[in-house]
Amino acid sequence: MKISKRFGFVTLCLGLALARGAAFAADMDKFIGTWELNASKSQIPGGATPDKATVVVTDAGGGKLKSVSDTNMSGQNVHAELTFAADGKDYTPVTTPAPPPGSPTITESFERVSANVYKTELKMSGQTIATLMQEVSADGKSLKVTTQGVGAAANVTSTMVFDKK
Repeated sequence: MKISKRFGFVTLCLGLALARGAAFAADMDKFIGTWELNASKSQIPGGATPDKATVVVTDAGGGKLKSVSDTNMSGQNVHAELTFAADGKDYTPVTTPAPPPGSPTITESFERVSANVYKTELKMSGQTIATLMQEVSADGKSLKVTTQGVGAAANVTSTMVFDKK
């Protein structure tokens, strides 16, 4: 895979993870529901902010949650689904459209840091490429997702803000 295609795919995956990451904060009551991107409060380097991102989180039972996100990145609609638990294990999102053949495998793991904060590790082919910290506001109406790249992407930091609908 050429570097430019790989970078585009990784950027798309980071965008999806950021959007989905918006759902991982606080107690169940605060984080289940519909979240919409507030682009005016978000800061993404290089203009990578999705035009629109909506994340819906539901209780999937058995201590697991299901996150469904629809994101428009540079004119492309992307739909992703992920059923996960905050147990540190890797989970693979299902995205539509599917990644190109030969693309690296993308997984995410989740752990609770505190009552209002969750940490997600975004991995590509088993290697962590970014860490996301999701913090819900005290009133449960907004969520701040701070992403820090790891390794070759260590200089990439972004903040996305989502409003609960």
